[in-house]
Amino acid sequence: MKIMDGSEKLSDYPLADVNADGKVDDTDKKLLQDLIDRKTGTTVYVLCLDRQGNNTTVPVTYPIRDVVTYATNMQMPTLYANGGQYIAGYFASSYDVAEKSLSNATHLGGTQRQISDAAWKNFTELDAKLSNGVGALLVDYSGVEQITDSRANDLEAANIPMIVYASADAKAEIVTVLTLGFLFGEECEKVGADYFQMSWDVIDAIDAKLGSLSDSERVSYICCTMFIYICENDSSFNSSAATAGGIPYYKINSEFREKYKGDSSTKMASTEALSNYKDVGSIINNRSMDWGLTAEGIKELIVETWTHDNKGISSTEYFKGFEEKLVYINNLLPGAVKVAYMAHAMYGDDFSREWADSVLEDFIDIGSKPFEGQSLDSILAYIDYDTYKVATI
Repeated sequence: MKIMDGSEKLSDYPLADVNADGKVDDTDKKLLQDLIDRKTGTTVYVLCLDRQGNNTTVPVTYPIRDVVTYATNMQMPTLYANGGQYIAGYFASSYDVAEKSLSNATHLGGTQRQISDAAWKNFTELDAKLSNGVGALLVDYSGVEQITDSRANDLEAANIPMIVYASADAKAEIVTVLTLGFLFGEECEKVGADYFQMSWDVIDAIDAKLGSLSDSERVSYICCTMFIYICENDSSFNSSAATAGGIPYYKINSEFREKYKGDSSTKMASTEALSNYKDVGSIINNRSMDWGLTAEGIKELIVETWTHDNKGISSTEYFKGFEEKLVYINNLLPGAVKVAYMAHAMYGDDFSREWADSVLEDFIDIGSKPFEGQSLDSILAYIDYDTYKVATI
């Protein structure tokens, strides 16, 4: 209203343009009131990414229903917001317990890294079967290349909105859960809001202790994924560890920076791939692991992870000499939980293992479906060299 009467500027409050049409008028005022009232059928303009990674605004109908998810890094935030009940279909599921609230949705086919033509055909057929069609396609940016020009045209023709977030990044994941919780409505909104506040409390706690550190005082790190893939400079995994207070290794080593340009990951060419980077402070390996495990199951998973067979070569060969610096962190966990364990890995004197475990405990207790019936004893969250040695006894 102040923007409308000229006493404030839209440039200072861009979200006042509720329908993203470049101006603020009575339409925005009415739409905002409808959002405040949680009015069914309201068009919500969602800020997200487009296929090129640029910011965009996507209109969806509130509350969203019958969504389809693609890629773990978008699927898990949807489930953390308790949106599993509103998922009509998904392209891949790899984790029986963590993703169990998908049980009433249709498996469309495909894999975590590829949507086949047959799977896309199943998607379009599902859209046709649903009385109101697919409410939205939810995609993690790491897999957005699977939405080709042809498939984007299919979405436009069917009037299916696509919401894209780079949710492997911890901060983006936190906002994703908050946004989806609001869009699903009802109890999902409360879960999303609690999730957001708890997450930001963790980040604030880390900033309070580490925020004043200079770059030279920060612990350097290299992030890995899929066991022996090194995350490239602009990978969202790297940004998560920066949120935990570290400094990415490419910022202090020009050779590494040049070799690992990009926003994806590069498979180590040999067991010598890390040999020139012995001065790195920590190696954080992102490893997705299901939960609901027995003590014996966790012990076996620890050993299998640490010694993983990469086509005849154990991971121990790739990380030889880095054992005391290497940690594996469960990539299925909430972003803030991963950040807490990363902070412990890099700054153990400031952030104890007990503190990181307490963060996970808080999220277990929040009422989010993926953690239903779980405890610290049934979730393998963090593996360091000491954990591995104990598991081999």
